[in-house]
Amino acid sequence: PSFSPEIFAYIKSPQPSQRKNFIKGLSQLLDEGAVQMLRSRKDMGNEDPILAAIGQLQFEVVQSRLLDEYGVETQLEPLSFAVARWITGPGDAWKA
Repeated sequence: PSFSPEIFAYIKSPQPSQRKNFIKGLSQLLDEGAVQMLRSRKDMGNEDPILAAIGQLQFEVVQSRLLDEYGVETQLEPLSFAVARWITGPGDAWKA
C-alpha cells in the first residue's frame, strides 16, 4: 500500500548480535506493508532505518512483532518531521 505518512522515527536494535534477525524481520514487515522505510541520501545501508507511518500504533505493532516473532528488542527515536514527499526531476533542480 502507498500512503502519506505523518509520523517518522528511527528504529534501532540495541543488541548487535540481533542485527541479522532485525534486518530479516523488518524486511518481512515492510513487505507486508506494516510501515514504510525511508533512508537519507547519504545512507549506504549501514544507518538505522527511518520508519514512516500514519499513526503510532503502526510503530507499536512493528516493535511487538519484531520481539515476538524474531526475538529482537528495538528502540524508537521519534523524528520531528511532519511530512515526506517524493521529488522527481533532474537532480540539479533540487540539490540546493
